[in-house]
Amino acid sequence: MIRISFQDVNQTTSALGQLALGTQANTPDGSTWVYVKAAEAIAAGNVVVPDAAVGVDTVSSDTDQQGRIIYITEAGAGWTTDAFAGAYGVVDDGTGVGQVFRVETNNATTLTLYKSTALTTALDVADSDITLTFPFTVDKSAVTSPKQGATGISQVAFATGEYGWVLKNGNGGVIAGEALALGAGFTTGDDTEGQVIKAVTAEGSFDHQNLGFCRVVNAAADQNTLVYVNI
Repeated sequence: MIRISFQDVNQTTSALGQLALGTQANTPDGSTWVYVKAAEAIAAGNVVVPDAAVGVDTVSSDTDQQGRIIYITEAGAGWTTDAFAGAYGVVDDGTGVGQVFRVETNNATTLTLYKSTALTTALDVADSDITLTFPFTVDKSAVTSPKQGATGISQVAFATGEYGWVLKNGNGGVIAGEALALGAGFTTGDDTEGQVIKAVTAEGSFDHQNLGFCRVVNAAADQNTLVYVNI
């Protein structure tokens, strides 16, 4: 795992730079951070979750000069170049179902896969469907749901399309929609996007995603407070 500075985690940038989305790094205090892209504006203290998955129907595939199946095509798709760079995918129906892969780049009609995730069975435009998911292109957590597969908690504000680091493990701040209990867990599910509520004692990890525990009780609802993040 790479080492980054405290200055690094307090900055965002409009350019991807040299790091792949999903890169994990440690700061000198031992905290763990994940490199992400913001799909929407995100405030400091917001929980972030993966952007919505995208389904693509009736795709075909092709090989490179070494015979590896690394091209998936949707004729006439009109995709934005590199809109799916870094996405993970699965063939979820039809010929080749069950294969998983990761997208390196894309143009208007074709996904180019990382060679290490090349398909082993060719796809058939007659029935092969795929779904793409974006674990490290993130939105604020939605309201109500206590289980959303959180990626991390932002410690700085992101503008839409910016890249930067979110906290995965370590001490930091989160905006709590109610007073958290000292030493107790917290989860998504507030009535405001990106904010957290107290974890429910009777619910375990199958029902709620516990994101860590409270270090300092917030005095009122909708305040940033100190927690230990463990995602």
